[in-house]
Amino acid sequence: MERGLSAFSYRADALLTGEAPEVEIVAVSPGISLLTAPGERPGFLSRPGQVLVVTAEAAGAIDVVMRAKGPGNVLPAGLELKRMGAEAEAAPEPALRLRPDLPDGGVEFLLRAHVSLRGDIAAPRGHWICGPETPGRIEGLEMRGVAAELPVEYQVASGGRGAGWSPWTPAGAYAGTRGRALPLIGLRVRLLPDTAPGLALKADGVFLGSSVSTRQGREIELVGPTPLDPLVGVRLDFVAAAKVSAHLSPPTPVRQPSRLRVFRRAAGPVDAAA
Repeated sequence: MERGLSAFSYRADALLTGEAPEVEIVAVSPGISLLTAPGERPGFLSRPGQVLVVTAEAAGAIDVVMRAKGPGNVLPAGLELKRMGAEAEAAPEPALRLRPDLPDGGVEFLLRAHVSLRGDIAAPRGHWICGPETPGRIEGLEMRGVAAELPVEYQVASGGRGAGWSPWTPAGAYAGTRGRALPLIGLRVRLLPDTAPGLALKADGVFLGSSVSTRQGREIELVGPTPLDPLVGVRLDFVAAAKVSAHLSPPTPVRQPSRLRVFRRAAGPVDAAA
């Protein structure tokens, strides 16, 4: 799709028999965000007649999945992506690769977040929600597997009075607040115990006024330099555990010169006689 605003519509089909399938945008290129009607799941169209607004900062692509609502129900659906406003200023760029390679044992997933003054935003694994280029105060988030169970759970810490860590939240459930001006000040994510041993997590986080912080491992924690710094960008993905070990290998220690100085007293006559 081209840079700018587009409407993604689920059109009714007069020839359709049976219950219409569900439609979900499960991945987007960097710089693309989705605007969903209030009360609706981000990136999700459950029936014909629904529309999403797609905002693209640069040319890219969206990845769409259709799911039949039951055995014997039809799968094809009428979908339309229509440019809104002025024509594109330049020709569209070549299609972009949506997701990094998935390591063994990993699962495709979506990260959804509620961002202050922007609403709900969704991104696939390996891509930013807000971040260094477009920071925004994240108030809560949800991780959801695509076509498979996601073997993670997560905690969030919110600012304000009574701040503290939430209980561990299973994949598919929302953690945090919405519309209460309580941005997240911390995020923890961990793999479930029965997850493939060769799998690890990689998390990049940006807190207001700070550079990108990266953590890798079976359990990760993102916190800012101070308890008051809001989370304004996050990116999550799976990586191979072997890469994490190599990345975290400790540097060779360098022997530092000692600051202790030893003074010897010259032997006097009494010492010599002794």
